[in-house]
Amino acid sequence: MKKMQIGFLIAIALIIGYFLASVLFFGLNHSFKKLPEIWYLGLTFDMLINGWSKAYLAYFIANLISFTLAFLLPFLPKKQSLHGDARFANANDVKKMDLYGDGIIIGKFQNRLLRFGGQQFVSLGAPTRSGKGVGIVIPNLLDWKESAVVQDIKQECFDFTSGYREKILGQKVYLFDPFNKRTHRYNPLAYIDMASDNADGQLTDFANILYPMTGDSTTQFFNQLAQNLFIGICYIVHDLLNSKGGISLLKALNMEIDFTLYGILQMSEGFKGEVDIDGNRKIMFKAFDDTYNVLSELGLIGKKAQMRCQSYFKIDSDNTKSGVMSSFNAPLMMFRNDNMRLATSANDFDFRDLRKEKMTIYVGITPDQLANAKLILNIFWQQLILVNTKELPQANPDLKYKVLLVMDEFTAPGFLGIYLKSISFIAGYWLRSLMIYQSNSQLEANQPDGYGREGAKTLLTNHACQIFYTPREQEDAKKISEILGTKTIKNRSRNLGQGGGGSESDTSRALMLAQELREMPFENELITIDNGKPIMAKKAFYYSDRYFMNKFKEVSPSLRAIDGDKYKIKVKENGKIPNRNQLEKAIQNGETNIEVPIQNIANIKAYFKELYNDESSRYKNLPEIVHEIDETQEEYEKKLRLQRDKDEAIKEETQKLYEQQIVEQSSNANKSVENIDTDPAAEETINDSDSIEELMAQNASCPNFDELDDERQDYSE
Repeated sequence: MKKMQIGFLIAIALIIGYFLASVLFFGLNHSFKKLPEIWYLGLTFDMLINGWSKAYLAYFIANLISFTLAFLLPFLPKKQSLHGDARFANANDVKKMDLYGDGIIIGKFQNRLLRFGGQQFVSLGAPTRSGKGVGIVIPNLLDWKESAVVQDIKQECFDFTSGYREKILGQKVYLFDPFNKRTHRYNPLAYIDMASDNADGQLTDFANILYPMTGDSTTQFFNQLAQNLFIGICYIVHDLLNSKGGISLLKALNMEIDFTLYGILQMSEGFKGEVDIDGNRKIMFKAFDDTYNVLSELGLIGKKAQMRCQSYFKIDSDNTKSGVMSSFNAPLMMFRNDNMRLATSANDFDFRDLRKEKMTIYVGITPDQLANAKLILNIFWQQLILVNTKELPQANPDLKYKVLLVMDEFTAPGFLGIYLKSISFIAGYWLRSLMIYQSNSQLEANQPDGYGREGAKTLLTNHACQIFYTPREQEDAKKISEILGTKTIKNRSRNLGQGGGGSESDTSRALMLAQELREMPFENELITIDNGKPIMAKKAFYYSDRYFMNKFKEVSPSLRAIDGDKYKIKVKENGKIPNRNQLEKAIQNGETNIEVPIQNIANIKAYFKELYNDESSRYKNLPEIVHEIDETQEEYEKKLRLQRDKDEAIKEETQKLYEQQIVEQSSNANKSVENIDTDPAAEETINDSDSIEELMAQNASCPNFDELDDERQDYSE
């Protein structure tokens, strides 16, 4: 028990003891019948002051009884309610939940901000135009002091809060808007370390995002081949950009190919044109197949590229080949768009720094581009989680900051497989999810738009704090009503007929019925937290709270001017709260946001000019060609070819002898069994049978190709 509770119990015990002492006084003096005649309010006080007989004994016994009862009462077993005892949290309950410290702002209770601390996640179910931006998102971006990544569909969050986060909180702030030239850049392929031993694994992870293994068997078949082709072309582009021969060839063909998704798309279309090789011969490029063959011949692509591309080039059917290329191109075509190409041409921010330094990234997609943005949003979020779940903070002291993932319109990127798989453990990597969705049906939609019923259940289960705004769908209202629980109420009935009478019974009632939830006032919200009572709270609207509006004043000269000379940075409690028009004017004037660079083609041209500069130190340090044949690899391939030739020869000879045996057995079928011992043909057949057994034994002794692959790995190592 807490001090306040103990104090309350002591006060109750003293009051009960005071009145009980006078009763016991009359009992101890055998004059109990006189109590109604003599008793008055100050009797206990008078009998103690005047030292009446047995007064102190009565007072002692009375207090002993009262204190015993008072302190035993909280420990007595409570009567169990038949239908539950659900109720909303009171001030004491809220205090026990420790919601008045630091953390994610989740609402207001009794005019105080509620913050959900720790490392657990928060979800918000809020229909469109229900105040989620003004009540949750913007307040948190003005209050959260560590790193943040925001899915900012209308760029409203950027306009309102980016200035404060950069100028006051001292963070590096970026806006990624791939459909606009006014953007910071994000190149997904820059996070793949092609020089590492794990390059293949990193490429596979990324290929799984572009070509997910979902859908029917046909889709999975083509996506698997598209994955291999994508990885192979990534290796080809990397090889070309890291050899003098490759760069010289690109320069000769006037090809601007870099290690970006647009560059991969270009490479898949092959080179076009004619080039003079060593002044001795000219080579004509027409399509990807020709390009691949020439690059292989020139030694400009390595073994990894060849191994990955073989599954594509071994396809005999032109239709199948065309289907694979169509599957390959489908997610990449959007990167042909000029703005998208510019926005993904390089990296201005690095996901790997999110936990090392304080930074904020806004993913600003305008509503008209939301459908087109699905893939790039999907890549962005899945790669962010992949990059930041490779190293625990305990293993690296440089990882000092938590990252708040503000995922407004959560289903906009479609199904995030990596997010769903990692939701149970990413908190340990200091990633905190603030998931905002419109309705349960949105989450429960089938892949690739949603997560299905079970996936949605997994997501919500892993968000310990759930906030609900007034629901619009009846199904959502019913589910929230079930979450809140039921309480037991007394149901009284009365007979109006002759004799009257009646009865009383316990019955069940939802804490809030579905229709009551749908009629909940706009400013109200419901909060449920694991192991706690539900809270009926208020939304934390920033525009009516001096705490938030003063933060706007810190970055906006026009808003500070409202207070005139009285405004002081450190003393703002009595300042005027700007009205809506004043705030909107400050935002329109750009006082609350930051400058964003304008991207243009000239930047890309400058990059390629430097890349193709054969006088640069980078170029001079490159090898002439990438593909140098490994002797052990050559030995393996020679051994493999010889073994396959031998194996095929044995199989052919075995088949020939077997067919011969069948023919001879058929011709001798009508001969007498007694003549078999003396018949030369039969004897020859038996000898041939022995030969078959011998050849079959030889075939069985041939090395297994899986074993040869293992042997090949040994060679490579």
